Amino acid sequence: MAASDRTSTKGGSNSPPDDPNNSSPAPSEISTIALSLVGTFVAARCLAVVSRLATALAAPICGFYLMSTCPTNETFDSKKELKRVLRGFYKSDADPSKPKNFFEKALAKVNATVEAEAAALAGCNVEIIDLLGLVKIASINNSITQTSYYFLGAVNKWRYIMAKDFPGKETKKD
Repeated sequence: MAASDRTSTKGGSNSPPDDPNNSSPAPSEISTIALSLVGTFVAARCLAVVSRLATALAAPICGFYLMSTCPTNETFDSKKELKRVLRGFYKSDADPSKPKNFFEKALAKVNATVEAEAAALAGCNVEIIDLLGLVKIASINNSITQTSYYFLGAVNKWRYIMAKDFPGKETKKD
């Protein structure tokens, strides 16, 4: 039995992995690993070139689309947009402060109309900033509530972004 064990290990290829004489991989394994690494590198370079090309083509197309669909300043109706914000039109359905039933909606609509009209009479400040003709940012500064409302104009629409309270001007008392 010992002789048969000796004859099966003479070739060297069937030697156990713990054999210190056979610690390096076979030449075919090295070439396979090297070929895989080179193939991976070439594929990564090709993907990088395609990505740069797609970006170079998509950026001007997106820019042209945004320029051609940017809304005009005349399409921004500050009173209407302010009423929408104040009545909770832009709030999510999960927001507890959004009116749910008919009476809450009617009350919110009346409150929004009164506040928007009061802001218009008090002279709320409307500013529209044009960013390279791609998009526009409009702000409504309500001096009564000391709040600024911001809107983004792009793709033929005005979208509400956020409201921000601004600190009031303090008067010094003598």
